Amino acid sequence: MTAPRPHGWVQFGESWCLWWNVRQIAGVQPGAHGITVIFSCRKLWQDKRVSAAGVSQGKRYAERWCAARILEGVPLRQAVQGLTAKPEEPAQPKRSATQLQQDRRLSEALKLPGER
Repeated sequence: MTAPRPHGWVQFGESWCLWWNVRQIAGVQPGAHGITVIFSCRKLWQDKRVSAAGVSQGKRYAERWCAARILEGVPLRQAVQGLTAKPEEPAQPKRSATQLQQDRRLSEALKLPGER
């Protein structure tokens, strides 16, 4: 089995990282001089660093900044939701009538005498 790919906000210790498309695009890190927001969704060798008043403000700023640059042409609110939403898990396959009947019979067989 493979580990799930990170998507959206993931916490590592005191830091928060925003993942999108199997890549870390922003990070919010507390430090000695306050909260630092680091954007990595520019060119690979360029990082943008800004200060924030708190972690929640840094996360909101990172969401909007990255959404505006990565998902151009999409309304900002929808772009932010697309960046931060967790991917849906695959749906469980429907069980057939035969499988349901087998499950019922198995549970009845496992009951102790005198139970209903």
